[in-house]
Amino acid sequence: MMRISLWLASTLASAALLTASTAWSQSTAEADQRSVFRAAVEKVEQLRQRNDPAALVERAQLLQDGLPVSETNPLKRPQLDEAERLYEQALAIPGAHWPSAALRRAKLLLARDKGPASVERAAELLRRAAAMQNHEAAFVLAGLMEAGIGGKRDIEGAKNLYQIALRSEHGPAGLALARLESDPAKASVFATQGLRILFQEARQGSSEAARTLADHYRATSEGPERLSVAVEWYQRASDLGDGEAALRLGRLRLDPRSALRQPQEARAAFEKAAQRGSIEAAMILAEDPYNGAALSVPAKSADLWLDRAIETKAPRALVLAAEIRSQYGLDGREAAKGLLTEALQHVDNDATALIALGRHLRDGVLINRDVPVALKLFDRAAASDNTAALYEFARSALTYRDAATDDTRKTAIERLRSAADRGHVKAAVAMGDALFLGNGIAQSQADAMRWYQKAAESGSPTAYIRLGDLYAAHSSGMEAQRSLEWYRKAAEANSAIAMVRLGKMFNEGRGVPQDQALAATWFSRAAAAGSGAAMVELSDLYSRAGGPGHFNLAREALEKAVRAGDARAPIALAKLYLARGERPLAEAALRKAAESGSAEAALHLAELYLSVQPTAEQQSAARRWLATAEKVMANDDGQASRIALAYLKLPDAGSIQHGSSTLEALVRKNNAEAMAAFATALLEGTGVKRDGVRAEALLRRAVQLGHDGARFILAKAYRDGTALERDPARAVALYREIYSDEPGDTKVQLALGDAYARGEGVTRDRRMAAEFYAQAARQGDPEGQVRLGTAYLYGGGLPRDSKMSEHWLSQAGETGLIEANVHLGSAKLSGLGATVDAEGAFASYLRAAEAGSPPAMIEVARALMKGVGTQTDPALARTWLERAANVGSRDAMFELYRLHDLGAKPNSRESDRWLKQAAQSGHPAAMYRLALRHKQAGSEKDELAAREWLEKAAQAGHPQAVKALGKQAVVASGPG
Repeated sequence: MMRISLWLASTLASAALLTASTAWSQSTAEADQRSVFRAAVEKVEQLRQRNDPAALVERAQLLQDGLPVSETNPLKRPQLDEAERLYEQALAIPGAHWPSAALRRAKLLLARDKGPASVERAAELLRRAAAMQNHEAAFVLAGLMEAGIGGKRDIEGAKNLYQIALRSEHGPAGLALARLESDPAKASVFATQGLRILFQEARQGSSEAARTLADHYRATSEGPERLSVAVEWYQRASDLGDGEAALRLGRLRLDPRSALRQPQEARAAFEKAAQRGSIEAAMILAEDPYNGAALSVPAKSADLWLDRAIETKAPRALVLAAEIRSQYGLDGREAAKGLLTEALQHVDNDATALIALGRHLRDGVLINRDVPVALKLFDRAAASDNTAALYEFARSALTYRDAATDDTRKTAIERLRSAADRGHVKAAVAMGDALFLGNGIAQSQADAMRWYQKAAESGSPTAYIRLGDLYAAHSSGMEAQRSLEWYRKAAEANSAIAMVRLGKMFNEGRGVPQDQALAATWFSRAAAAGSGAAMVELSDLYSRAGGPGHFNLAREALEKAVRAGDARAPIALAKLYLARGERPLAEAALRKAAESGSAEAALHLAELYLSVQPTAEQQSAARRWLATAEKVMANDDGQASRIALAYLKLPDAGSIQHGSSTLEALVRKNNAEAMAAFATALLEGTGVKRDGVRAEALLRRAVQLGHDGARFILAKAYRDGTALERDPARAVALYREIYSDEPGDTKVQLALGDAYARGEGVTRDRRMAAEFYAQAARQGDPEGQVRLGTAYLYGGGLPRDSKMSEHWLSQAGETGLIEANVHLGSAKLSGLGATVDAEGAFASYLRAAEAGSPPAMIEVARALMKGVGTQTDPALARTWLERAANVGSRDAMFELYRLHDLGAKPNSRESDRWLKQAAQSGHPAAMYRLALRHKQAGSEKDELAAREWLEKAAQAGHPQAVKALGKQAVVASGPG
């Protein structure tokens, strides 16, 4: 944890830099730094005094490379607009300087904008410079022809230009020719020529030649030997003052795949690059404490480099600073908003910064949402042919349809196709989705399948599921088998969604022999992976298809897997027991596996103990099993975050401190699972103080790192206002993103349906709400079924249809969902259903009452008292009311008062007791009746009590209480 918050460091930046300057004033490094700054400023001023074209080109070069920000800040701030102006001024004057000016202007054009007009202008400048014997211009032009930039690829034309450059002693041209040559002997000759020239130039002190040699050896390395040579050349280029070489050396030394990885050497290289002006190196140093601390950069040093990067006004640096500072309270969030606003004011053509800013504007977290401006930024980044920008533009335009025109969506499809063609896996999936849904393009299932297959070839589990879904739409033959194969591939990639799909296929016998035991096994595996939908399916499997018998099938299948040594089977078996409500059996299954050495079972057992209000004994057992799991899983960061979160649920300070410090350490290592876990704790106040701002920042970072669950957690927090300011619009935006990636996720379907039903974050649209509920219902989600059933019952977005309502409510009721049975009972009793069915209503209420629903218990009691749908039984009715009252139902308490006050056998003592309980629990009518009783008593004390209860009833909205208080006020004010 940093000793001083980053936002405070920003406020005190000037003082911090002054202090640093004073502390280092006598050091050689500081003196050199001031000397470099003064020399650069003096050189620019000298060149400004001259009007010759050579001076214009030289000044433009200096401004393009950038000048140090100040004597105490070595980072270089390029002035590209001014450099462009000076190059154009020089190009207007003929002379010996012209080819060099044309080359540099062309390279700057290509670096800033790869649009057709810029490429055409750059190519023309390069052609003219090459014709004037500038070998580097010929080399750059050849590169454009080889890549097909600005026109059709022309390999032969590129070779001719590379040979011209090589004859003019341009070493990199020899390496390029060797790469294009199919004859090994000729390729060797070209490479030898190029290397000879580069060696000679490097020995004569050319840092650029040394860096080119390093790049060559790194690109062609097949082992540590050539990489070692690359390191030597990078080091030599760095020693010659090349900041870019130092940056590349640092990246090589930090690469986890490299045999030469040395983080401390990498840090030294990054520090050297930063001292020579590299903003990129400064940002790497600044981000290190928040990016796994691989370089072990001290917090104060990271702060200093971040402040220096901010001073450059480089948009990428400002975005990074915003993301770091947003993690530190409300002040940090405000600072982040200011930094992003400033980045927008200084926005340039840096694709990375444009994409990051676009995401912030689209998501509207640290800055106000503005999707049209986000699209413009993505569009600007796409001009540099950046595949990530192409994807983000397309995804945003197709998801936020109200912010995009038809032409924009057409462009989005073109860019999505381009990104997908170049191997962007998410773009390939999104292209398939667009074709499948007809979003921005004509609907075509066949074309959608081709794109899904392309993404699947790159290993995308999402694509596996999409293909499985497409083949599953056909219920027999080879297509069903293909569906099975794709789902299996996704399940092997640990996709719980695919496991549920497999379970459904076997459960329903769709294209495969029906095998409910195998279905139960897949549902149980998905449940063990954390799928709530799987638990619903599992419960439905044995309750609808034959109760205990099918539960036994599932249990036997899992017990067989346990005996076969399947490590996850005990956890799945425990989940199966929990779905049935048999907690002791689940506990026994987990304990047996944990005692046999299963660390995962030990973790699940600890979580089970802590899932409800644990006793002291259960807390002790949980602590013991967590320690066991932690010992085995110490190197598994994914499990470590779960263990740490469990520690936060223990009451003692030591456990909470251990859990929070573990999560902090994992967060610093960029562990997305830990970020989501810690954010959940911060939102709910589990073991730590609630902190919505930091939770939001952690979840956003987890989303960037690909943790899909983090989006749902964040959306729910926005929707419910859990430790964050309630923002339904942001919630809906996130739900839409998740729905776009996984249209089959019933949790998201329900969330979107609820949003449209309530008009929260979107314009109220009951028809759209019903459509989302129908999607969830058709997939077997009981919550979706009950919502769809009530929509049919009351005509909410659908024509009223009592038969359809009863169908869906019955389906949900069969899964044991209490709410469904209550609605079903009300429909059958009220006549809103297909027919008035008092007996059916009573049966539905009874099922819900037995499952623990207080409203259903009251309805059962009313039916028993009146003999509606069942025989009259006042004693049993009273029992059900008392059961509801004992679990806190104030309505049941009031009904008990009425029963004892107005029943066949009045009991004033019991009547008084229940009336007082109902009033104290906040029942408005009970408060009013209690006020009347005190009023009738007549004593001064009772008068005061009557007034107090009358005021409480009025505050609770009881109309007669409000009226009575009004009359008293009139009387008290007197006549007139």
